[in-house]
Amino acid sequence: MTETTKPAALAAGDFPAFARALAETDLERLSAQEWSALWRRLQELPGEPEVRVAYLGNFTLDLLPRHVDVACAREGLRAGCYVGGFDQYVQEVLDEDSPLARYRPDVVVLALSLRRLRPGPVAAFAALSAGERRDLGLEVAAHVESWAASAAERLPATLLVANFPLPARPGAGVADLNAEYGETEFHLELNLELLRRFKGNPRVQVLDVERLAGAFGKERATDAKLVYLAKMEWSPAFLPAVAGEVVRHVKAARGLCKKCVVLDLDNTLWGGVVGEEGAAGVKVGPGDPEGEAFADFQHRLKALQARGILLALCSKNNPADALEVFQTRPEMPLRLEDFAALEIGWEPKPQGLARIAEALNVGLDSLVFVDDNPAEVSLVNQMLPAVKTLLLPPDPADFAAALDRLTEFEKTAILEDDAQKTRQYRQNRERHELQLAAGDLATYLASLRTEVTIQRARREDLPRVQQLFAKTNQFNLTTRRYSAAEVERFAASPQAELWVTRARDRFGDLGTIGVALLKREARTLTIDSLLMSCRALGRGIETAMMNLLKRRLLDDPQAADLRARFVPTPKNKPIESYLDEQGFQVIARRDGGETLYVLKRDDARLADCGWMRVVTDELAARR
Repeated sequence: MTETTKPAALAAGDFPAFARALAETDLERLSAQEWSALWRRLQELPGEPEVRVAYLGNFTLDLLPRHVDVACAREGLRAGCYVGGFDQYVQEVLDEDSPLARYRPDVVVLALSLRRLRPGPVAAFAALSAGERRDLGLEVAAHVESWAASAAERLPATLLVANFPLPARPGAGVADLNAEYGETEFHLELNLELLRRFKGNPRVQVLDVERLAGAFGKERATDAKLVYLAKMEWSPAFLPAVAGEVVRHVKAARGLCKKCVVLDLDNTLWGGVVGEEGAAGVKVGPGDPEGEAFADFQHRLKALQARGILLALCSKNNPADALEVFQTRPEMPLRLEDFAALEIGWEPKPQGLARIAEALNVGLDSLVFVDDNPAEVSLVNQMLPAVKTLLLPPDPADFAAALDRLTEFEKTAILEDDAQKTRQYRQNRERHELQLAAGDLATYLASLRTEVTIQRARREDLPRVQQLFAKTNQFNLTTRRYSAAEVERFAASPQAELWVTRARDRFGDLGTIGVALLKREARTLTIDSLLMSCRALGRGIETAMMNLLKRRLLDDPQAADLRARFVPTPKNKPIESYLDEQGFQVIARRDGGETLYVLKRDDARLADCGWMRVVTDELAARR
């Protein structure tokens, strides 16, 4: 903590000020005393936690929450904590009235010590046969899997299951790698078994402590004295690294991933200034150390794109010069078609960023701006504080690592829709060009040849459904953020109907773009949530979704009306008049602008969607 940041953080009068003061702090440089001081100050600040984290295990974890709380605060998240009883991780989950159950955590961290879990076999590992060692690994994996199944059934939380670090020095020394199922192979297989058992489960994530310990240093990750004195498997020095990883999982579980990286060009994507050195003179690609560093940075950006993160350009340059680099340097990993939006010219970068957000139909807080120029980064920070910025380090060899340190791009899983994101936005540009050429809206909508499919959510749809609940802001009636556990419960409940909407048109597949959650109570159907990706706005798909819900009312002789509510937020203006336009009547207005609506059976009219083909899962609708 620097001398200028330390007093600002400790003297902060509220949580936002505390978070802002921490934002410029390198947490890796803090001493244990500074962590404690910051955590104590955080506890004194008013406010309720946004995310509740529980810690369970068979060794001492009491110090970890304060590191996670401070690390979360640095990201603008207020975290609360519950630490389970020592070695009570099974009992707390099985007891339906345990303090853990009453706490109702959003995230549960499970950390187990192998030597405390199976002390006899671990201590006598050298004497075990290869078969006994394999059986031990499978037994441990089954135990952890059984715990996770019980926890997922009883708790509405994302589960973070820590894996098992390989020993710093195996008992057999260097011969361990040649032994039949030695310690190294045992731990590798055990961790791989956990990975395989939990892969594809949106509720369970592996907390990769093995990777963290390897990066931090195996011998420093454990303090032998504290193992014996305090039953503490992770050293205090290692806890910030663990906390940082927990924060990444927390942000991923809450859907806080940014949507777009906006990049400068000169000395950011390549070395040199293209306007001075020409397209052939900038450094990027093999054969030059600096050029190879810039190429590796571009490969890292390509990896982000594969996660579903959009790339955009905002550069002060002559457009022809900049585009020539992409056209004449085939060794460059990034191509022009990899970018969802371009702002290349001589206007101030805040203006370019604002236009990029408008073109992509996302908020400024969805952008991360990356530049090598401190003055440009400072200007964006002042003019557009909602935009996250990254000032690149002086050496391009450090660019990729600087990008990796950001927590803004974490997701629990990469879905099919994510992998197609850039292509979908590029197709949106083509749609916009068609709209301009069409002249009138009716001609444009008919020319799209849109096909819409609305069906009950299947199990394979649920990760995307939860992602939409977490990320959709503009066309969202209530902006309720449901967890993966809650989404699973709605899909299985006989009192709820979870509907998903997919769309495609002449330009391509838009993917799963809409969700509607319908609940039933007595003679009333209630639209708990209705939301749609901003990519699909402007073509009437939202009307097709409401037609389906109206049909559910009309087809149910026991239902008297359909109810809904609109809860205004700073971002959901596009859906403000939606219910009025769909024929609903206002029945109440509450403080804060919340409006309650009703649609009586006799007033329900299906709207015309003749410019698109709509297919619904009729069999599912009758269930």
